[in-house]
Amino acid sequence: MKRLFLFLKGVCMGAADVIPGVSGGTMALILGIYKQLIDAIEGLHLRWVPPLWRWMTDGRSDDDWRTFRDEFETIDIPFLMTLGFGIVTAIGLGGAIIPELMASYPVAMRAFFFGLIVASVWVPFQMIDVQDSGRILTLTVVVGVSAAAFGYVATAPGRTFEATYSWTEITSQDESLETIARRGPSAVTTAQIYWAPENEELRHTIARENPERARKLVELHESQEAASGTVSKKKLEQQSAPYRSLQVPEGTPVQVPRPAPWFVFLAGSIAICAMILPGISGSFILLILGAYFFVLNAVKGSLEAVARGHIPWEQSSFVGLFMAGCLIGILSFARLMKYLLENHPAPTLGGLVGLMVGCLRGIWPFRISQGSGQVNVWPEAFGATVYTALATGLLGLAIVGTLTYLGDALEDENA
Repeated sequence: MKRLFLFLKGVCMGAADVIPGVSGGTMALILGIYKQLIDAIEGLHLRWVPPLWRWMTDGRSDDDWRTFRDEFETIDIPFLMTLGFGIVTAIGLGGAIIPELMASYPVAMRAFFFGLIVASVWVPFQMIDVQDSGRILTLTVVVGVSAAAFGYVATAPGRTFEATYSWTEITSQDESLETIARRGPSAVTTAQIYWAPENEELRHTIARENPERARKLVELHESQEAASGTVSKKKLEQQSAPYRSLQVPEGTPVQVPRPAPWFVFLAGSIAICAMILPGISGSFILLILGAYFFVLNAVKGSLEAVARGHIPWEQSSFVGLFMAGCLIGILSFARLMKYLLENHPAPTLGGLVGLMVGCLRGIWPFRISQGSGQVNVWPEAFGATVYTALATGLLGLAIVGTLTYLGDALEDENA
C-alpha cells in the first residue's frame, strides 16, 4: 500500500512538471516527501561500482560482494524507482491532456494552479521554527523577501533570456520545415526560422514555388505582430502551426540556430533544479533561458531518426549534453539543499516560502495584451469568467488542503 501511495505521489509530481509555472518540488512539499526526496537524490553515489567490478573480474570474492551489497543498500532505490515511475507516467499522460486544457480554458486553468500554489505556501511556512532568536527571525524574513522579489521578477509574463545562437545550414530533402527544425536541431520555432533575416533565400523560394501560401504567411505574420502577447510555450506552438507543415523544396538551404554546447549543458543543470525547488517549473526555466524549443527539437529529432533506422549523431549529442547537465545539476543542488535544510532550516524554508509567493506572478489568471507582451491585471468586472476562475481557484485550495490533511494523518499513524 505504501508503494501505491508513493507511486500516486509521483503521479502528482509529474503532473505538476507538465504545468507551466508549477513545480514538482511544490507538489513534493504538499505531499510531505520533500526532505525524503532531497535525501534520496543526495544519497546517490557510485561507491558500489568498484566492489562489483572486482567481484566480477577477480574471482567473485565474498568480501567484494558484501561490500557491494552494503554500499548499494545505502541508496534508496525503491523510493526513487517508485516515485520516478509515477512521475514518468504522469508526464506521458499529462503532456497529452494538460496543454490542451491550458489552451482551451487558460483563465480557469491558471486560477486552478494559482489556488494550488497559494495553499501550498502553508506547508513550508508551518515547518519554520525560529525559536526565540531575533537574528534567525530577521534572517528568515530577509531571505524570504529576497526570494519573493526574485520569483516576482523571474516570472514576469513574456520574460525570456536572449541567448546567442550560431546558425547552421540544413539543406532540405523535400521535407517539412518542422522536420528540418528537428533535424537541425533548431533553438527556435518554425515561425521564427521562417522569418529570420538569415532565411531570406527560403522566403524567396516559397514565394516563387507557392505564392499563395507565401502571401498567407505574410498576412499571418503581420496580424501576430499587431496583437503580440506573452511568450508562452502554447502560444509559440500555436503561432508555429501554419509553418510546421510548410513543405520546403528539395535543395533549398535553411539556416537553423543552435546554442553553444556549454549553454545546453548549463540550461539542463539549471532547469532540473526545479524538480526540487518549489515555485517554478523546469519547462518555464527552459523557456526563459531560450532553450525550450532546442531541447524539444533535439529529443523529437532523435526519436524520428531512430524510427527511420538512422543514427541521430548530432541530435543525440545535444540530448546527452542536456542530460549530463541535468545529472550534475540535480546531484549538486540536492546536496546544497540538504546542507541548508540541516544547518540553516528556518532561513531556507523562509526562502522557499518567498519563492513560491513571488512565482505566483507567473500563473496569475487574468492578463491583457499591452505593447509587445502581456501584463497581469485585475478583472474589470465580475462575470462568468471571473466566477469560473474563483471556483477553480477554490478547488485548487481544497485539493491541497485535503492532501495536506491526509499527509498529516498518515504521518500520525506511522508515528
